[in-house]
Amino acid sequence: MEKGKYLCLHDTPVFSGIDMASFRLFCHAMRKYLKKKGEYLFRQGDPADTIYFLKDGSFKLVSVTQQGEEMITQIVGPGEVIGEAALFKEDIVLANSAIALEEAKICCLDRQAFENVIESHPEFAIQIIRNLGKCLHDTWERFAEFSTQTTQEKIVSLFIRLAREYGQSCNEGTLIKLYLTQQEIAASIGASRVMVSRVLQQLIESDYICKNQGYYVLKRKCVVD
Repeated sequence: MEKGKYLCLHDTPVFSGIDMASFRLFCHAMRKYLKKKGEYLFRQGDPADTIYFLKDGSFKLVSVTQQGEEMITQIVGPGEVIGEAALFKEDIVLANSAIALEEAKICCLDRQAFENVIESHPEFAIQIIRNLGKCLHDTWERFAEFSTQTTQEKIVSLFIRLAREYGQSCNEGTLIKLYLTQQEIAASIGASRVMVSRVLQQLIESDYICKNQGYYVLKRKCVVD
């Protein structure tokens, strides 16, 4: 996505099949926020009463275990949805925190505002629920795939997915325009930082990846498309 051009939420999977005139009803009910790198959108344990639509930028969703360990459950980018559980169940709390990895623009809709639009136009309900269900299904499919992979396969899968979302062509291959530390990669795949460091070095020596100004690059022998 070119700098300065921002995603229209009407083009995202959640609003697929909703005509522009109808979409404006949702758009007008939304609140808009700008978050800088490192700022929280919400924290683990906050009430789950709002759905967030990411317009630009990226967030890491972080869960802290009972042992105090940080686990990145997901990295989300433009067009993705956070907090959709708020629409399906009341009186629950958020299972993770959302922290901006870069400057991000967000639109959000609380449960009451969403219900007001749906009550006025019930024909939207089925389409929106179907679209949200598809988003949830895709997320769970990704988790299921991760559970059967080796550490190296998990890292390569993570990089390929991020390259599709944040990739920029460069001489070596596809540069992932998202700064990630080894600890963040480890927290994303449920591995130790030491193991991730070892596997990253193996991938560099095998000419699968390299680094360019602090960013990871998938070499051409890795399939991104």
